[in-house]
Amino acid sequence: MFTADKNLLRKIAAGLERVLVLDPNANSAKLMVEVMRDLGARHVQVVHKTSQGIEPVANFDPQLILTELSGPDFNGLEFIRNLRRSPIAARTAPVILYTAEATVESIKGARDAGAHEFLRKPYTLKDLFRRVENVIIHPRDWIEAKMYVGPDRRRFNSESYAGPRKRQVEKTNVA
Repeated sequence: MFTADKNLLRKIAAGLERVLVLDPNANSAKLMVEVMRDLGARHVQVVHKTSQGIEPVANFDPQLILTELSGPDFNGLEFIRNLRRSPIAARTAPVILYTAEATVESIKGARDAGAHEFLRKPYTLKDLFRRVENVIIHPRDWIEAKMYVGPDRRRFNSESYAGPRKRQVEKTNVA
């Protein structure tokens, strides 16, 4: 049984007012809706076809989007890429991509498309909770570049890495 701190659940619930679930499988979508409601989501909408484009996102304006990777008439990566490059306000909403196809290719594809988090099925409630917590409580910087639009793909600036590709951090003098 998974239990979470009530204060943390309250903080997370504030970012779960409107949640959009994109999944071609009705049973999988229903499970995700139930789990999100258990975490405090107030309004959850389901879309079964990514071929509908980003119109459901524009109309619903979700605070969190959960999407399956693939299925019949469904391409989660293409959906995320189109969302990130769209003019709608919700294009910066956190996206958690989930799939049973947890391959290196699918993980890199999700990262490069602009997904915030990747979740392998079958997942536990604790696994999903960690990802929701990450995107709501610990948001990443937003990047808009020629070849990429989405959250900063670097999760943290490792203190132990000293190589030539280390991110430069401005140092301030503290007296």
